Parts: sequence; structure tokens; C-alpha cells
Amino acid sequence: MAGVLLDTHTFYWLITAAGTLSEEALIAIANNQASSTLYVSPITAWELSIASRKPPHRDPPSLGTKSPSRWFSEAVAATKARIVPIHQRIACEAAAVVTDTGHKDPGDCYLIATARLKKLAVVTRDSVMLRIASPSYLDVIVC
Repeated sequence: MAGVLLDTHTFYWLITAAGTLSEEALIAIANNQASSTLYVSPITAWELSIASRKPPHRDPPSLGTKSPSRWFSEAVAATKARIVPIHQRIACEAAAVVTDTGHKDPGDCYLIATARLKKLAVVTRDSVMLRIASPSYLDVIVC
């Protein structure tokens, strides 16, 4: 394993302490921070931007007074994470994830594609990712 990729919820919970992370996830995150192999995807910025526009009754993420872009940049710096650029291979693999798994959430498909191509474990509790996790397809650390 070359490192870990934080899914959007995990990244948000890590920064805000809005959700409890498992001991295994916290250890993996700390170890990968120390070795500069903690990653986030720009898709997380996209997902946070969309979620922050939800009406209050739909429980949008609390980004304070910051724009989603600013919040994301500051959170990346605070976690010492590295951003994995989305290149052509990741975009094409994200489309294959839909075919391979039936998963239709575009953000998750990009995260899965990124993890697969970069050989990263995804730190998540997303039920679909947990269902499709396997040593030959997707490495997952449950948070």
C-alpha cells in the first residue's frame, strides 16, 4: 500500500471532529501524515461545495464563513495531506467503476478510481465502498 486516501466524510470529520473516527483509521492517518502519504482528491472539494449548498434542513456541512474552496485549502494544509490530481486515467477508471460495481455516485467513483490506480487504501465508512472492498479491487480502512 502506497498510502491512504481520505473520503470526503472522513476528511470533513477529521478537521471538524463532527464524527468519531475508529482507532484503526486514526492510526493509519497519523502514520501516513508522518510519511507524507496521506492523500485527498479534488473531488472532495467538489463534493463539499455541492453539500454546502444544501438547505439547512438537509444538514449541510458547516464550513463557517469560509468558501468551500478556502475551507478545503486550509484543511489540506492542516492535515498535511497531498492532493492527487485527476488525470485522464483516473477519469476513465471512474467510468469503469460504474460498470464494474454499479456504483452511480460520481464523487465516490472518482475516489475509488483514484485509490485503485494509485494503490491507496480509502479511509471510509461508505456502505457501498465497504461492500465492494476486496484485496483485488479496493482496499478500505473503516473509519
